[in-house]
Amino acid sequence: MIRLRGIIPAIGAEALLTVLLARLIGTPVGWAVLIALPMALLLLLLLSTPAGVEPSWSAPPTEPSAAAHLEASTLAGRLDDAAADQGRFRSRVQPRLATLALARLRGRPGLADLPDLHSRRAETALGPDFHRILTDPAASLPQPDTLLAMLNRLEEP
Repeated sequence: MIRLRGIIPAIGAEALLTVLLARLIGTPVGWAVLIALPMALLLLLLLSTPAGVEPSWSAPPTEPSAAAHLEASTLAGRLDDAAADQGRFRSRVQPRLATLALARLRGRPGLADLPDLHSRRAETALGPDFHRILTDPAASLPQPDTLLAMLNRLEEP
């Protein structure tokens, strides 16, 4: 379907070229119309491109880097090891989760001055189960769906 924005300029170009050829060169009007017609049709074609063909000047989305894939697979492996080995959970996963939780809590309004996760305000904000997992030395890694729900709660404002 030809878009209307191309018709008027194409007709104008046809008329202008016809007049120029007829007046300046002395070409008969019939021949001037025939000579100018391909150029006008080309202009019509160029101006009536569909929206999908027009260039998009926005930056393409960035692909996840190889480092992100490596970190995700490393994290999955560490969580798998921590589920089987209590010592790995206490030494590797629990401190990192606690650091992440404290940073997220300090970003919330009214909790910027939170000293650590052992305060009553931190327990209230995290909920008793998540607080126990982050602070109790005897805690173990919860099931993946439970951990996901706890981390989603941490992301809430």
